[in-house]
Amino acid sequence: MKCSAFKRLARLGRDPFALLIVVLAGLGTAHILVRTATYGPVFNPDSSVFLSSAMNVLAGEGLRNFTGSPLVGWPPLFPLLLAAGGWVGIEPLEAGRWVNATAFGLTILAAGGWLRSHLRARWLVLAATAAIAASLPLSKLASSLMTDSLFVLFALLALIRLASFLQRGGRTSLLLGAVSTALAALTRYPGVVLIGVGVLLLLVRRTPPLTARLKDAVVFGAISSLPLAGVLTRNWTISGTLTGKRGASGQSLSDGLCQIGEVFRAWVVPSNGLDGLGYLLWTAAGLVGVAGVVVGGSRLFKVWQVAGKGSDGVAARGLGPALPFGVFALTYLVFMVAVVPFTVHQGIDSRYLLPVYVPLLLAAALLLDRFLSLEAAGRMAVAKWGLASLVLLGGLAHVSLSAYENLRITSQREPDPSAVRSPHWHHSETLKYIRTHLSDSRTFSKNSYLIWFWNRSAAPGKYQYLPYKIHKVIPYIHRKTQDDSAHIVWLQPDLKPWYSGYDDLDLRVLPGVETVAELADGVVFRVTTAEPFEPFDAQRHRARKQRYLQGLIQQAGEPVVRADWDVYRTGRRLIYVKQPCAPADTQAKFVLHVTPADPGVLSRSRQRYGFDNLDFYFDPHGLRVGDQCLATAWLPGYAIDRIYIGQWISAENRTLWDAEFSAGQ
Repeated sequence: MKCSAFKRLARLGRDPFALLIVVLAGLGTAHILVRTATYGPVFNPDSSVFLSSAMNVLAGEGLRNFTGSPLVGWPPLFPLLLAAGGWVGIEPLEAGRWVNATAFGLTILAAGGWLRSHLRARWLVLAATAAIAASLPLSKLASSLMTDSLFVLFALLALIRLASFLQRGGRTSLLLGAVSTALAALTRYPGVVLIGVGVLLLLVRRTPPLTARLKDAVVFGAISSLPLAGVLTRNWTISGTLTGKRGASGQSLSDGLCQIGEVFRAWVVPSNGLDGLGYLLWTAAGLVGVAGVVVGGSRLFKVWQVAGKGSDGVAARGLGPALPFGVFALTYLVFMVAVVPFTVHQGIDSRYLLPVYVPLLLAAALLLDRFLSLEAAGRMAVAKWGLASLVLLGGLAHVSLSAYENLRITSQREPDPSAVRSPHWHHSETLKYIRTHLSDSRTFSKNSYLIWFWNRSAAPGKYQYLPYKIHKVIPYIHRKTQDDSAHIVWLQPDLKPWYSGYDDLDLRVLPGVETVAELADGVVFRVTTAEPFEPFDAQRHRARKQRYLQGLIQQAGEPVVRADWDVYRTGRRLIYVKQPCAPADTQAKFVLHVTPADPGVLSRSRQRYGFDNLDFYFDPHGLRVGDQCLATAWLPGYAIDRIYIGQWISAENRTLWDAEFSAGQ
């Protein structure tokens, strides 16, 4: 065994292309580790589910998140891997950082190895492998505490093994493909697509007899689906649902297709790329790559039409190895369009489509390679190698610009103020208040995941999310607690809540809710949970909000700005007033740029602009009663120099009105 390993290493040293693939995989892993070294992986509400479930497993509490709910909305593999880190002495958050960095590196290695085995053009092997290593969407997800990088790896390994089995047979490939598929399904529920694709491909093969195909399909299906079936059975037993209660976006088929098109466009030409010449180069590089695939595919199709299968070796070296990639990508996209509107409260974004990123890239590389392998002479040879040169130059430009953007993001080493591990939260007055005064209280917040992150020793169930709708807040709190120690925390920094629907003003005017602390970056309310509570009435609620704001306006006296909207300032709140007010007056974006007295309080991404961008829309920050419109916005807790406000119509690229005033006004 040792001799065999040494022989493989020796062969690797004699193959510079294989060595370069290994180097790219190592650089990809190192990049993610460096990117997450200072503040850890990007952390969001889903991340809190994975981390808290892992910590509860280590504490003997079982697979449930910090709210006390059982883990059913996500499969258990990723949290169990984080818990496994704790069993060997690695803190689960740190374990997640290493798991995703390693998964990213192995994805590069597996993709590069497959390309090296199936492509003749070595430069294309390196270009495609480098494109994966420098990929912005892949590295973004790998630097987050999310399941996506692991799912991409398992899906890729499953497709590679399926392709190998379909081409050459071998029980080992079939079993490894089934195991990889099972692991993918235990990482994310869309892994069921892989199960279906694998069974379908095994059944529609031509060469073996039907009984052999059925046997292979049954073996693959059983191994790949039984672990997931066990998880779904457990979910149904403890929650009455297979994958938990889910929201619905309600979007149409055309919406889903448009979102997929926008994601693909962003993959080719990222919106956060370079400006000016760099953006043009990036666009050109992406268009050249797409053109290469289209031209190569059409030419191959014509060759097969004219010469028939088996001529000039095209079919023998054909696109068969990429068949599982293409079938999976197509099936997965159809699955996303069909399922997302009913199971996800948001649209289709890059994260949801990431599993098809590498398969599509590998299939495109194989297509170009087969095109370049065609015999050509005269004008055809000039066209072929001209296209090859353009693809190479475009690929180099795209990879270079992607790598530059990745390095720029990594070099900042400073998270956005909304990041849970940013210095802002380390010094947060609201979080300190929670630790000091609410240690025995059940606490509700829209951002409970962030509060829990800074108080991770809290018992499960201490921190709960607020409902999406304001009329459900008090009844929900009554159901969750029966004493008078329940509190609501509303965080008011630069953080944008991961969902909207109401603001702190809605909470202030709820019956049975009293303000107990006004802090620089948040508000703390106490909830009187004694029965009976007043049923919610929307009209009465709006009237209370209007009276509350009118009282603040009277306290403020004169407006700081008189324009299309009169703007008043009271403490850290701006109140916009317009009367009479038409519906059109509320459609434009409200511009709010705050220049701090000390630019050092801004994140590095904002320091180059010199101000905080706190733009907002009328909903959910506005109120329209009769012919009067009122909108509110909170100002940051740091010392402010100047404030710029206005309204801007993005569709027409014009400003309706604007004004600027000093913080002392």
